[in-house]
Amino acid sequence: MVNNRNPAAHYQEQVINTATPGMITVMLFEEAAKNINIAIRAVNSRNIQESHNAILKAENIYLALIGFLNDQFEVSKHLLKMYDYLARRLLEANAKKDTEILKEVLEFTLEFRDTWKQAEKNANLQTGDKNAGIGRK
Repeated sequence: MVNNRNPAAHYQEQVINTATPGMITVMLFEEAAKNINIAIRAVNSRNIQESHNAILKAENIYLALIGFLNDQFEVSKHLLKMYDYLARRLLEANAKKDTEILKEVLEFTLEFRDTWKQAEKNANLQTGDKNAGIGRK
């Protein structure tokens, strides 16, 4: 569905529709990191509702990532443990409004994002995609 009134939303929709699974995974980690940063700022400014909403969004991303795992691969078992741990830490951070827990989860989130970004770049290089990585950090 084309939204002629919001070109940015249309562009974002096109990016998602043409993205590889690896690129979508990177975008999910970026969104989780963004929400964790929002939560940290909200906790620090004592905005309970905003922190709750942001933490919940990040937690839901981790729960979605768990749902996307393919248990036919050994690495998925390890990722399941990590994603589950981080989702539980977010739940704890939300209950306690604890920025130290949020910073811990943020650190892992950024590491996962960077790892997936590198894996996507390597996959594109292996498939011969000469445009791989153009326009991406």
